[in-house]
Amino acid sequence: MGNTVGSSSANFCNFLSSEKDAFILGLWCADCYWWSSSIGLSNTDKDLIDKFRKFLRRFFAEDRIKYNRHHIFVNSRPLLREFRNAENNLEKLEKPEIINAYFAGRFDGDGSVDKNMRNDCRIVYSNKKEAEVDKNLLGKVGINNVKVYYYQFSKTYCLYVSRYEAKKFLDNILPYSIKLQKLVLEPRRDSALAKKARELNN
Repeated sequence: MGNTVGSSSANFCNFLSSEKDAFILGLWCADCYWWSSSIGLSNTDKDLIDKFRKFLRRFFAEDRIKYNRHHIFVNSRPLLREFRNAENNLEKLEKPEIINAYFAGRFDGDGSVDKNMRNDCRIVYSNKKEAEVDKNLLGKVGINNVKVYYYQFSKTYCLYVSRYEAKKFLDNILPYSIKLQKLVLEPRRDSALAKKARELNN
């Protein structure tokens, strides 16, 4: 087992400096599955559940991790605190690769795009502040044609990337995104991009 979360000497999750951890942060921010002193992920995609489980196993013994088909969580107030702190400091993200990894997690958790990989490229949010923070983050990686819309019926906000910049956005997150890799990397398993994606996901 790896380090135990909660030691006063260190933070074990490098959410703002590690590509792998930034992806996990984005994935959790999309889902925001927590209560009291527990934190986890709720998703119907088994690969995403497995990814989060692999992350948790860095810090906890297997018997501490609770899961079923669509839910995985652990009781840990220190880990929850680290996630919430990182969530509240997203505007501090600066390195393009960290921002892209974070958005890959967000997209995998609550994003979608038309099958032509250009139209309706969007990520769903529960509140406007989160969407606006992410809109500003996209500007740091050169994605500026972005708008936030509010849908009153569903009471959700959607961050839309223009179809003119959708390809750039998707190319940026592709090395990190499990969802996109299923769509476009499977036929090119020997490509350099596919190899990088496998390295990041191991």
